[in-house]
Parts: sequence; C-alpha cells; structure tokens
Amino acid sequence: MIDRFLAMEWEEAPEAMRFEASLGEILEDAAVLVKLLNASEIRLERSSLSIPDAGEYDPSLPSSAAVKLFVRAPAIVNVMLNHKICVEHDLPLHPTVYYELAEAKRYAISRPISEIERANRLYRESIDLARAAISLDADFGTRAAAFRNKLPRELLGFIYTGGLDKYTWRGSEPKKLLDLARKISESWEPDVIIAAAHGSIMPGLLFAEYLAKPLYFARFSMFKRNDEAPIVSFADEAWLSTWHEGRALLFDEDVARGATLGLFSKRLGPLFKEFKTACSIRHAGSAFKPDFAARTWWD
Repeated sequence: MIDRFLAMEWEEAPEAMRFEASLGEILEDAAVLVKLLNASEIRLERSSLSIPDAGEYDPSLPSSAAVKLFVRAPAIVNVMLNHKICVEHDLPLHPTVYYELAEAKRYAISRPISEIERANRLYRESIDLARAAISLDADFGTRAAAFRNKLPRELLGFIYTGGLDKYTWRGSEPKKLLDLARKISESWEPDVIIAAAHGSIMPGLLFAEYLAKPLYFARFSMFKRNDEAPIVSFADEAWLSTWHEGRALLFDEDVARGATLGLFSKRLGPLFKEFKTACSIRHAGSAFKPDFAARTWWD
C-alpha cells in the first residue's frame, strides 16, 4: 500500500498539493505512478528504510512519487462527485466550475433517469478506482483505462485544481489514520464508512484501507462550497440502504467547531441501525465531540 513509501508523520503541506490537471491527465499520471511504485526495489522493512520528509519533493525518489499519487488520486473522486451532483440537480457540466447547489435555480435542465443512474454508477466506480490507486493495485492501469473509456468526453477535459490545505494534509497523516483505525477496531466494527467530502476524500481513501471497509462520500462543504446541509440524493440513500441494518462510521478529517460533522451525522446517522463518528483531528475547543479521534489539540 502507498503508506510504505510515505513518511508516517508530517506537518506542512507539500507543494505537490498545488497542481492543475485534467481528469484524463490525472488518470494517466496515476497509472504511471502506481506502476513506478510497484516496480521500486526499495525494501519495505521500515526499520531499514530512510524516507525523506513529505515536503522534500524529488521526482527521482519513490517517496515523492507516492506523495504525488496520494494528492492526485482523490481528484478522481472529487471530479466524479461534482459530475454526479450536476446531473442530479440539473446543473451545467462545466469543464472548470464546481457549482453551489443554490445555483440550480438558475437552470432548467432535464436529464433522463438513465443519465442520472450512469452518473451515480461512475461515481461509485471512481471511489473504488481511487482506492485501487492508494493500495497500489497491480491492475490499476487496466482498470483506469477501462474507466476512462466509460466517461463522457467533457469529463476527461474537466480541469481539477488542487491547493495547499494544511488541515486536510495534517488530517491525512498515515500515523493519525492508523491510530484512529486501531482505536476503532479495539471496541467497535463498522460495516461501512461515509465521509464528508470534499476535505475527507484524501484521508478517507487511506483510512478505509486500514479498516478494510466499504467507503462512500457525501458532499458537505460548509466553508468552501457554502453547503447548508449534506447533499444526499435519493440515489445516495438507495445505495446506502444496503447497510440500513448495520453500523456506519461517519468521518471528517478535521473537527474545528464541529458544525460539519455534527450536521453530517444528524442527516446521515438515521439511515442506519447504529452509527458512530470519527475524525483525524479534533480541536479541543470544538463543541462537537466525535466518538473517536486520532488527536485532540489546541490550534
């Protein structure tokens, strides 16, 4: 898995987070990076492996290739989630724009049920594909090519822009996610993980691998997209009904005031027989206290 090439602890977000690329380019790059990392001759025993700091980017080093893959794989899910929401809520498919849901009132687009179903199917496949990248699946290149062939042409040209985000980066630290997974496993076992996108996509992909559980993302971005509530469609609820009688773990990487995870759990928690909440980082002043947190600190 990708964490064997990453420093387990880090602080500052690397410049690799700041990039702009089309979805087509991201899929191609990811296939090359997975192949490169799988072909690396570096020994995996951490005791004998000296890994540079995550911020020290050198394209010739497997660790730098891993950082690049780690920050780019989430874009696959990010773009497809945006596409799904645009299709479901009658928004235009723009090559560079993430729409706020309130803007749906400006448009009168009617899409057939088949297109909505296809958008949801591709979205679910994108989560599995991004997880395959993070787990360094040897078949990733073949899977990425097959996925690419299913996409509407306009999606391949969608430009994703990544920026530095120290909280998402710190919340994605492998050691925190591994500690969190261990805490949860010691006392409770979820059947599915639902994470709040967009911020939780990067850590969620690795976290789900540590717990070896199904993963799903629902968009709820109060500060970046001005979402007033989690965007949960009928298709989301239908898909999640598979675990209606089970246990759901609701995840957000960073709990500052706690509003996001609090409202997220209020909306999604009732869909399941039992649910608990978790985060990588909880700020001590937060009014919301998750059931599980990897770290609690003042910042």
